[in-house]
Amino acid sequence: MSANALKRMLIFVPILFALACSTLTPKPAPSASEIEKEEEAIYAFFAGTSSAVILENTSAGIGNPTPQEMRRQLQDTFQNISGDTIESFVERNAEPGQLSAEMELGVDYVLLSEKELAEISSQPDWGETLAERYPGSYGYLIFSRVGFNRALDQAVIYVGNVAGPLMGSGDIFLMEKVNGEWVIKEQFMIWIS
Repeated sequence: MSANALKRMLIFVPILFALACSTLTPKPAPSASEIEKEEEAIYAFFAGTSSAVILENTSAGIGNPTPQEMRRQLQDTFQNISGDTIESFVERNAEPGQLSAEMELGVDYVLLSEKELAEISSQPDWGETLAERYPGSYGYLIFSRVGFNRALDQAVIYVGNVAGPLMGSGDIFLMEKVNGEWVIKEQFMIWIS
């Protein structure tokens, strides 16, 4: 082997090794603050442009699905969902959470407690009562926690919208971050009344 060939090999082997290691090293998990920021951006997407009423406790859907049911539903519903996104959604929705009144959603919003919802919905015309109590809102929203992939460019969320008796729906959305903005890639309705 010539001296020039040996020099080239000594230069290129470490470079190839470094490249191989960098592509095989998994992306580090996003920080809690990065996840919170992206979760708020997705909530803001669904909160709309006027005032919003949002149920303060999160929910992953009707009937309290088990982790296995959630995984199966997401896998069966969305062809392009990553395993990371599914696992994040399942883990983050293992227990109901409570949304923060400090979220920055770009609109005025009120967090509706379970107690207040029970009081309002016990009335026969509770859709009207809700609209009177919170003018400018169209019912109330129910959010799950958002599941993300490790790159924070794919997300899945459950969103319910209830405006009154027999006036609502619940959907699961697969979202993607495109040019710095979250967009809906796929939507699946899981209930309607």
